[in-house]
Amino acid sequence: MYRKAMIVLTILALLLVFSCSKKENPFDPNRGGYNDAVQLNLSFLGALSPGPGGSIADQDPDVTGIQGEIIIYFADFMNVSTVSTSNIVVRNLTNGGGNISNEALTYYPELKKAVYRGIFSDDACFGVTLTSGLRNEGGVQFDGNDNGWADGSPYDDFIYKLLTGLGVDTFDFDHPEISSVSPGVSNGNSVTPFITVNFTDGDLDTNTLTPTNVSLEYTSSGTSVTCTLVTRSQGHITIQPSSELDTATQYTVNVECANITDEDGNECLGFVGENMGYIANIPDYTWDFVTSDFGDPDHDDNPPTASAFVSGEELIVSFDDDMVISTFNRDNIRVYDNNEQNLVGSIIPDYDEEGFHYSLENAVGGTNYTLWIGPAVQEQAPGNWYLDGNSPGNPNGVGGEWDDEYTFSFTY
Repeated sequence: MYRKAMIVLTILALLLVFSCSKKENPFDPNRGGYNDAVQLNLSFLGALSPGPGGSIADQDPDVTGIQGEIIIYFADFMNVSTVSTSNIVVRNLTNGGGNISNEALTYYPELKKAVYRGIFSDDACFGVTLTSGLRNEGGVQFDGNDNGWADGSPYDDFIYKLLTGLGVDTFDFDHPEISSVSPGVSNGNSVTPFITVNFTDGDLDTNTLTPTNVSLEYTSSGTSVTCTLVTRSQGHITIQPSSELDTATQYTVNVECANITDEDGNECLGFVGENMGYIANIPDYTWDFVTSDFGDPDHDDNPPTASAFVSGEELIVSFDDDMVISTFNRDNIRVYDNNEQNLVGSIIPDYDEEGFHYSLENAVGGTNYTLWIGPAVQEQAPGNWYLDGNSPGNPNGVGGEWDDEYTFSFTY
C-alpha cells in the first residue's frame, strides 16, 4: 500500500471538499488571522486508507459490528509521542455518536505508518481528525490546511469522513462557494443594475444573505452605496441600488464571505477555484463594474487598451485613447529578456499622446524580449481610466485591476 503513495495527490484534492465542518465542532474557520509564524512545507500527510468518503472494510464478519482499521501514512518520520488518540481522533457521527469499541492506535516508525483499529457501528458515518498536535521528528507541527503557516488548532486540524456498510453521509462539512455574479467585470452597465450573487449549494441560510453582507461602494473612494434587497433564496441573493448610480463610474461589489453561511454554519469560501480550501481567515470576495456613459461626450466608460509591434530599432506601442504621458515612466514600462534582465532604452512619447516608441538600439539580435506595461498607465480626462491589460481574462472592460498589465513578447 505504501508504494501506492501516488494516490496522495488525488486524496489531497478531495480533502479540500471534506476538510470543513459545522459550527458545533471546533473545526470551523473564523475571521481570526494567521498567527504570523511563517513556516513552509509543513504538511507531512501521505496516503490514507480508506481514502476520504471510503468504506471501512469488515475484517471479521463473525464479530458483531465492523471490525476494521484506518491507516494513515506520513511523509515524515513522526514524533512517536504525538501519534496518539489525542491527535488522531475518530468519532461516530451517527447512531447517537457512540464510541468505537476496542479502540487501539499503533504507530510503526520504520514505515511512518499509523494504524487505528476498533469495532465500528455498522451503517454509520465516522469523522477522522488529524490535529495540529502531530509533530514530526524535527518538532514541526502538522499543517493540516497545507498553506505553509503554523496556524494551530483548529485551522490545521485535518478532517475527513468514512462510512461503514450502508452508512449515509448526512453531515454537511462542505463550504458553499460563489458560482457566478452579475453584472460581471465589465463596462457599459445600467445605472440601476440588479446585482446578483449565485452560490454552489442550495442550502444557504437566507438570514445571512443581506445588503450588509453583499454591498456596493464607489471604487475610487470606498463610499458606500445604499442598496435594497430585491430577492434571495437558499442559492442566490439579488440587491439593487436605492437610486440611480453615476454614469461612467467604477463600482465595487463586496461579498463578506465569512458572514454568509449555509444551514449547517459552513461559511462561504469565495469564488469557485479561487479559494484556499480550509483557511483560518476567509477574505471578502470583490469585483468591479463600470456604468455606461450613454453616449455622453463629456464622459467615457471605456478604459484604454494597448497594442505593440517592432519596427526597425524601435518598439511601437499604441493606445486607443489620449494618454497621460507622465505615466510613461520606468515604473510602469520596461523591456526585459528571458533572464529578467532589463533592456535599457528610451521611452519616447508620441506627439499625439496616444502611444510611445521604445528604442531597441541596445537589443541583441536573436534574443527574446518581453514588453511589460503596468496597470498604472492612465488615459486623459474625461475618463481618467487606467490600463485594461491583456493578461488572461482581459481586457474585460474594467481597467487598473491588479492583473491589468499588458505584455508583448518578441524576438529581436
